[in-house]
Amino acid sequence: MLLATAAFIGAVFSAVSEVNAADVNCHDVTLGIEQRYNGYDSWRVMNMEITDANGGKKFRRIHAGHENIGTHRRLRSIVIEPAELAGFEAIAFDYFNDGETDKVWTYLPSQGTLYDVRSEELSGRLYGSDLAIGEMLIRRSKDYDCRYLGEGEYKGFPVWKLYVDPRHESEVIRLGLRDGEVWVEKNTFLPVWSTFNAAAAGEQRVFETDEIRVIDGVMAPAWFRVSTRKEGRVVSTSVFRTEGERFNIGMPIDWFQTDDIGNAESAWNTFRTETATQ
Repeated sequence: MLLATAAFIGAVFSAVSEVNAADVNCHDVTLGIEQRYNGYDSWRVMNMEITDANGGKKFRRIHAGHENIGTHRRLRSIVIEPAELAGFEAIAFDYFNDGETDKVWTYLPSQGTLYDVRSEELSGRLYGSDLAIGEMLIRRSKDYDCRYLGEGEYKGFPVWKLYVDPRHESEVIRLGLRDGEVWVEKNTFLPVWSTFNAAAAGEQRVFETDEIRVIDGVMAPAWFRVSTRKEGRVVSTSVFRTEGERFNIGMPIDWFQTDDIGNAESAWNTFRTETATQ
């Protein structure tokens, strides 16, 4: 997903939910992670700095958001910078019902067509970053075996620690990741740290967050980093910094329809919150 964000960047924003800590088990937590997007929308600019194995750097600036339609999510992004990628768009329909398949499309301005991204392509990198396209889509609790590892603290926040392992190879193909450990903030089900074995042999993906704060009643990090390791050595790193982030602002549902992609007249292209720069 080519979907910075959602949101995105993904997999890192959480609404407040409640669970009885005395009764918690790993499946309670994974279900909380799955449902954390329910009932709200989000918008942000993502500023990305991508460092490769040779120390070379690339920068991306992406306008991204998501909207909930029932229990399903729709996510959209468009590249603002650099100029050679400006106008490149992506949209995803993130389904939660059995029998429905997630859909991701990309739009290239030079071709003027919407491209259907196949499931085996979801493990490709998001705009060249260390985040896979499929990682922007929600993991469903039923697709994972898990083990409760205990409790701890991350940057002052109480966390549950879980080991999770996908039950189906299709999930590995979708995300490009296998088993791993994830730490989840207790009160909001926000994943704050994780390390996963990648589908590629000898490769791991490490996810870290920082500057965690509450905006519009939603806990979210202002900064997160995804690093790729091979045989224990960091070979590339992508840092994502959010700007102008807002939640529950009532964005038009028309912005999250496929027929609005590539529309030069769409208000989506120029929308900014009051705290975002142009």
